[in-house]
Amino acid sequence: MPMRPPIHRPAAWRAQPRRRPQPGDAHYGTASWKRLRAATLLRDGGQCTAIENGQRCQEQAVVADHIVPRREGGTDDLSNLRSLCRLHDNRRHREKSRH
Repeated sequence: MPMRPPIHRPAAWRAQPRRRPQPGDAHYGTASWKRLRAATLLRDGGQCTAIENGQRCQEQAVVADHIVPRREGGTDDLSNLRSLCRLHDNRRHREKSRH
């Protein structure tokens, strides 16, 4: 029976503890939010709604983004949600963190 080869590591190597996901807003784990996210992505055809240089982004949407953030009084109404790809969502969060 074949044996597994030994694993060689530098002398100072230490195993890093596994990181658990940071607990975010519990709201985003609820079934009602997941349904609303799915409805938003379906409404927008699964495509990012960001506009750049007069053209709509062609990437697949993966995020339902609040236009007016919840912490600023935005609601979970479909009219306050839009679909974004990962790139545009990351840009949006950078912009939000500057304020």
